[in-house]
Amino acid sequence: MKEMEDGGDSDAPEELTAAEGIKQDEEIRKVQIENVMRVAHENRERRRQWALRKTQPKQKKEGVKAEETEQPDEAPSIPGMLPSNIVAVLATREKLTFSSDSEEEIVKRKNTKRKKKKKASGPETILLKDIPPPQCLENSLEFLKRRKMQVPRSSSILKNADQALRLLSSKGSLRSLS
Repeated sequence: MKEMEDGGDSDAPEELTAAEGIKQDEEIRKVQIENVMRVAHENRERRRQWALRKTQPKQKKEGVKAEETEQPDEAPSIPGMLPSNIVAVLATREKLTFSSDSEEEIVKRKNTKRKKKKKASGPETILLKDIPPPQCLENSLEFLKRRKMQVPRSSSILKNADQALRLLSSKGSLRSLS
């Protein structure tokens, strides 16, 4: 029992004064801020290394070209004129720019052909008033008229036949009788 009173291996939380709690909280926040700054610094360093790896081959190629152009140190044959190696480099650059210009023209021509194609944005709108009634409708109306004239029926059936004829002719796109 004496062990319990001494507070030895107890699972109870540690009791602190307000000042100790504030000090401990400041230390924890300081460590958290340092960790955030360390992670940010490591990320920046990793991105910088990645960028260096991506750009190094280009820099090496440019460095080799610069060394090639700088190696022969010839004096200009005519004062005020550029050395022949610089003239050669400029000539190759001009050829590259002119070839790229012609490629751009070819690309522009291809683009204009594509622009001429008409893209269907969906089904076209159709006005029902503009569509004439189908031939089958006219045929069915004529059949009903002929049938009505040929078959003798009672007045109730004839009234229903008129109603059927009216229903057929008065619906939305169907033709009306005149």
